[in-house]
Amino acid sequence: MTKQKAEVKGGRKEVLTAALAKEIAKLIEGFPDSEVAVNWDNVVAQVKLKFKHEFGRNILATKAWDGRKIIAEAFSEAKAVEKRLHKQNAPKYANSARSALQRRIAELEAKVLALKDELERTRAHQYDELHVLWGKNTDLRELMSAKNNKRS
Repeated sequence: MTKQKAEVKGGRKEVLTAALAKEIAKLIEGFPDSEVAVNWDNVVAQVKLKFKHEFGRNILATKAWDGRKIIAEAFSEAKAVEKRLHKQNAPKYANSARSALQRRIAELEAKVLALKDELERTRAHQYDELHVLWGKNTDLRELMSAKNNKRS
């Protein structure tokens, strides 16, 4: 019976461990929710910011643990989610005149609402002026002539 010894490798300790890879995978999976574009440049930049290690795209995409490329799998899942969200948020007729007309309708509806608000404020101001005039005991013709003189 031969005993197999664990192979002892020399050199620097492994920095990109399975635990770190799982943390990086969680980070990547959060990209679509936080509206960060899912691409390798952003992955490398975010890993450098959060974990203070600068790994290249190649090492992040190819490193495997127990036959699974944890980071690459998380990246592809996040990319699929990003595409699905983009399709959901895109207008149904993106290349047609219909979407342009819908956008124009939305702009005009916003203007109508703003004008209605302005009309309400003006109407309320005029009612207040009318109540002030009713409360005074002066002749209405005098008040109107005084008001017209103010405008001139």
